[in-house]
Amino acid sequence: MKTKRKIGVIFGKFYPLHCGHIYLIEKAITQVDELHVFLGCEPARDLKLFEASGMLRQPQVRDRFYWLKKTFQHHRNIHIHVLDESGIAYYPNGWQDWSDRVKAILAKHQVKPMVIFTSEQQDVANHERYFNCSVKLIDVNRDFINISATKIRQNPFQHWQYISQVARPFFVMKIALVGKLNQFDQLAMQLANIFNTRYVTNGYINYFQNDHHHKVSSTLNEADYIRIAMLQAQRIDDAATCANKLLFTAFDFETLYHHYQRSFRKDNQILKELINNYPFDLVIHSHDFNPHESQLAIFESVIERIKIKLE
Repeated sequence: MKTKRKIGVIFGKFYPLHCGHIYLIEKAITQVDELHVFLGCEPARDLKLFEASGMLRQPQVRDRFYWLKKTFQHHRNIHIHVLDESGIAYYPNGWQDWSDRVKAILAKHQVKPMVIFTSEQQDVANHERYFNCSVKLIDVNRDFINISATKIRQNPFQHWQYISQVARPFFVMKIALVGKLNQFDQLAMQLANIFNTRYVTNGYINYFQNDHHHKVSSTLNEADYIRIAMLQAQRIDDAATCANKLLFTAFDFETLYHHYQRSFRKDNQILKELINNYPFDLVIHSHDFNPHESQLAIFESVIERIKIKLE
C-alpha cells in the first residue's frame, strides 16, 4: 500500500528573509515530505512597511521570491508560491478571504496540507479553523534565533548577521568616490580596509586622463565603453555577495556616461540602464572639497560623511 505524502505549509512576508525564517523552513522540511512556502505580498502594506523602515531601498516581490528560491534551491521538495493579498482586509481581519485565496493556489497544484508550521501562537486557532489541519509551532519565543523582520527593517546594519546570505547584497551600501582618479581610487581602497569590506577595482582607470583644461580625454571607442561598463557591473555584483555592509569604488556609471556623451555627443541606452540598475547610496565628488585641502583633511571629511550615512 502506497504511503500518503505528508504535506506542510508555511506563510510569511519574508521582508526580508532572515535566519529565523530559514530555521523555521529547514526544521519544517524535516517533518514532511513536501513543503509549500507562501510569500505574501500587498503593495500598499509593503510600501508602508518600507516607509517606516531604515532600509535604503524597498525590496520588491521579485527580490523576496529570489531570496527564497536561491536559499532553498537544493531542496527539490520545497515549493515557493507568491500569494497576492490585494483586496483582503488587513490582519487580523480577512481570514476567510485570505484562506480562500490560499486554497485556490493549493487546489491549482492539487495539494492538500496536513500541517501548518508557524512561529506565531496567535495564528494557531484560525489556521486550524480555516484549513482543518494540525498546526506546529516552531521557536515561538525566539529562543533559538532572537530576531524579527521588523527589527531588521528598522536597522539592517545593526542586525546584519541575521539577514540571509542571499539577501545581503541587496542591503549593501554602495559608495563611490568620484574625481581625481588616482587619489580617490587610493582612498576607496583605504576605506574598504578600514570598514573591513570590499573595494571594486577599476581596471579602466588608466584610460582616462585630464588635460590642462581639466576635461577628460580618452582614446576609447564606443564598444570599449560598453565593455568597461559591463565589466564594472559584474565586479560590483561579485563584490556585493561578500561585502560587509559597505562597498567602495572610485568610479560610478553616471561619470562614465558623461565621459561617453562628451566623446561621442550622443546618448547610450545601455549606459543609462546601468545608471538606473546600479544606484549608489553615497557619491562623493572631488569637487566637494577645496582643491588646497590636505589629503588628511579629505580623508577625515569622507570618513565623517560615511559615519553620518550609517547612523
